[in-house]
Amino acid sequence: MRRVIRHSSLLAALAVATPACFLEDLLDGDSSPVQHDTISLSTGIDVAYRELGDPDGDVVIFLHGYTDTSRSFLPTALALHQLDDDYHLYVLDQRGHGGSSMPPAADCAAAPAQCFEPADLADDVIAFMDAKGIARASIVGHSMGSFVAQELGLSHPQRVDKLVLIGTAASVVGNVVLQDYILAEPVEGSWKAGFEAQGLQFPEDVYELDPLDANADAQAWIEGAWVVDPAADPDYLASIVPETAATRMGTWIGVARALLQTDNSQRLQDLSVPTLILWATQDGFFYDDPDQQALRAALDVAVDACKLEYWFKQYGKRPLGPDGVQVDDLGHNTQWAAPEEVARDLKAYLGTGKPTTDWYYSADGDPQHIVTKKKAAPLIHGKCE
Repeated sequence: MRRVIRHSSLLAALAVATPACFLEDLLDGDSSPVQHDTISLSTGIDVAYRELGDPDGDVVIFLHGYTDTSRSFLPTALALHQLDDDYHLYVLDQRGHGGSSMPPAADCAAAPAQCFEPADLADDVIAFMDAKGIARASIVGHSMGSFVAQELGLSHPQRVDKLVLIGTAASVVGNVVLQDYILAEPVEGSWKAGFEAQGLQFPEDVYELDPLDANADAQAWIEGAWVVDPAADPDYLASIVPETAATRMGTWIGVARALLQTDNSQRLQDLSVPTLILWATQDGFFYDDPDQQALRAALDVAVDACKLEYWFKQYGKRPLGPDGVQVDDLGHNTQWAAPEEVARDLKAYLGTGKPTTDWYYSADGDPQHIVTKKKAAPLIHGKCE
């Protein structure tokens, strides 16, 4: 039986502190529930990870997005731990991110995408599970991490209990944000020019370098144009920026190019792992039309074949504006702005197979204030009849 914590000083701190504050407080000191370690995997990657919860509990593995680190999911993992401390939670830095190692430059520098495909990152997760003696786990993935989660569910369904996909889609092919806003400029635009001005070949010579080696103003761009979310706590965002700026160029290049070749529209028609999708209305990366509609269409084929049961839950209530910029409601990085709310849905779904029916969205005029409207969530349930 799961023991639900209803009162604790840690939960009280979680409720009143900003994400950045409670993260730094809880990650330091002997009283921290979070352990931090690194493990060498059979794939050749050294993976840094955070761990908390019951060592004998059901395992949940969190996979962050592109150029993020474990910090992206730590508030959510901590919130879930406070709601139910029987789960065994792992929050990974994926290859080339945070404290985890890069794949070898000798094999990857000339063509980084070949070492950063979702299947490569999924292989790391399986190797991590093998090294830890984990037979099965539920996988929670955001953005890039959601495609790694998809790969795990498709290629290793026997190792996955449930999938939770946040800010996801069926395909990234032709994605305007990744192609034009990130890869074309600045990665293969001004940053590439900055490296070439130093006599470096791109991408071979820059694989282990970071954006600041190309342009001293790169961190300002990251802070002002990339690590942004009007619904998230500014101090929390500020704690993410230097980690993103330290992400190596091989990762910036490799993941972007690999994701832009990723299309699971057909493969998802055979998905058999129970799945929860969390999507927010001001997701400027993966839109409702066509992304979410195409995703559900693929999953509905699996449902019609009685292979799959899924839930699709909408966060936010205001639509994305015509310029595609998140302004006043929850967006692509849902767990940044609403970690406690996401944790409630995780607890409900992992325990019962259904998310909460509560609707979470930003208050009018105050996007950082998350409103809960009881039993009103827009939900879609895909189930074989």
